Amino acid sequence: MNIYYKFNSFLIILISILLLISLSAAAEEDFTAAELLISASELNEKLEAGSENLKIIDVRSSARYLLGHLPDAAHMWGDDLSAVQGWVPELIPKASAFSELAREKGINNDSEIIIYGEQASPWPARLWFIFKVYAHQDVRILRGGYQAWNREDYETEMLPYNPGEGNFEVSDVKNEWLINSDTIAENLDNDDFLVLDTRTEAEYTGEETNSAAPRKGRIPGSIHLEWSAVLDEEGNYKSAAEISRIFQEAGVTRDKEVIAILSHNGVRAAHTFFTLRLLDYNNIKLYDEAWVGWSNRSDLPVEMN
Repeated sequence: MNIYYKFNSFLIILISILLLISLSAAAEEDFTAAELLISASELNEKLEAGSENLKIIDVRSSARYLLGHLPDAAHMWGDDLSAVQGWVPELIPKASAFSELAREKGINNDSEIIIYGEQASPWPARLWFIFKVYAHQDVRILRGGYQAWNREDYETEMLPYNPGEGNFEVSDVKNEWLINSDTIAENLDNDDFLVLDTRTEAEYTGEETNSAAPRKGRIPGSIHLEWSAVLDEEGNYKSAAEISRIFQEAGVTRDKEVIAILSHNGVRAAHTFFTLRLLDYNNIKLYDEAWVGWSNRSDLPVEMN
């Protein structure tokens, strides 16, 4: 009888642990727009099924790409994701240039696009944002990045992938996802207009600045929430509930008319934009001219601690 009781107690404890693990995993997946992400196992199933429309893009450095990448993954990096020429360095590429690049990478208008990078990198969100601004709907990000793929010991390749030319062409632009310096300046006293700065604390307070930005500081009245605040120590997303709480406590709320998101050059801001889209925020815009653009405009005010 005693042995039977101990076995039942052990079984109850084991079931409870498994239930807690299951509930925790469910919480992590509880994003309103979870379809913007794809797991390593889901992507592997698609590769094994041999989907012709599937296009995978690696946005890590060239060196890391050559050390190993997902099967048939094209590579984009650096200047591929920015306009090389322009009054602000690193704006998103012009539609014509991006169309040409996408075709070179074998991407078609009807391609199902999966983007991945390092586990805690904002670059996949940057490319996701560019595709979405240029109205390509079927694009997702690999949850956990290359590290998640490696942990499952799925197949990788080392030789560069050279696809045939695709037919991708930008046919529309979602300008409503972008905002410029003048519009922000006109709304500095608007309580329904929020400027969210996703740079580091040192950049926000004016202790530091980066290249191409001659002035230190921040946009007056902006609030600060570093882009990586939504990630855990391993670089994975925290639970949807916790991320929602982080944004709410920072004042990033759905009742604002506009939430304009900025970073130094738009890359980290794109990660925050993507995260808010996972939570189905619809009042967000990316300030692509970024701190570099604001800093270079001597007619625009700057605030420092």
